[in-house]
Order: sequence, then structure tokens, then C-alpha cells
Amino acid sequence: MLGLKRYLRNEKGFTMIEMMVVLIIIAVLIGAGIKFYSGYIENAKITKAKAQISTMQSALDSWFAEKGSYPDTTNELKYAGVIPSDETTSDTDIGNDSDVDLPGLLDPWGQNYDYRTDADGTKYCISTGYDKVKGDKEVIGQGKDGNSDPPDLADSAALP
Repeated sequence: MLGLKRYLRNEKGFTMIEMMVVLIIIAVLIGAGIKFYSGYIENAKITKAKAQISTMQSALDSWFAEKGSYPDTTNELKYAGVIPSDETTSDTDIGNDSDVDLPGLLDPWGQNYDYRTDADGTKYCISTGYDKVKGDKEVIGQGKDGNSDPPDLADSAALP
């Protein structure tokens, strides 16, 4: 009997409790890593959307400087360089505060950008969102009289 106790005391290894504690710690670290990674991915998508909108704003400001108003048809958006030139579009009127999806241009969430302009062509808004549901945050870029504001994250309910 004494030999068996000495044999068991000399046994090297981990107990079941120690193994469970290690597995729980690993699970917590993996869960935290996934949470931080998904937040990082979302921030990267927002940054990409801001960059894309900023590029579109530059084209719109150049158009305004040349023509005196923002584009109010999809063909004018194509000529301004907002819509890719190889994209086939029907000439849709955008005036009177209606908005149109910009064809051929997808945001980082896989949706089309929305473009709207007022009736006299002095203001515009480009917007996109995670799923375009009222109350969600959206990345928007706005401009008035040839001057664009930097794209920003805003509440979709606050869109003009």
C-alpha cells in the first residue's frame, strides 16, 4: 500500500481541473479577439466608404465649378466621373430631392451609394449605410455651392 501512494505522488501531469481552467482562459481570449477583430473590420469599412465618398465629392465639386450646378441625371454623374464610364445606365432624373442608387459603385457593405440633389442643383448628399435602415449610422458626404464637407458618420434619420 505504501508503494502505491509513493507511486501516485511521483506521477507527473495536469489534473482535470487545471486543464479546464486553461481551456476556459483560452476560450475567453478567443472570444475577446473575435470581438476586437470584428470592430476593426467595421472601422476599416467605414474608412474605405469615407475615402470613396471623398473621391466622388472631388468629381462633383469639379463638375459644379465647370457647370454651376451639381449633376441631376445619371448620365451627368457618369460624365462627371462619379459613375464608372463603362457602366450602362438609363438617363434618370435625380432632381427635386429624390435619390438614386449609383450603379456600378458598391460600398464596403455591398450596397449601392445613394445620391440626391435639390431641385436647383446647389446641394447634394451621397450616403451609404450598413443596411440602410432608418436609425442606423451611415457614412455621408454633403456639399453646397461647390464646397464639400468631409465625409462623416451620421445618423440616417438626420440625412437631409
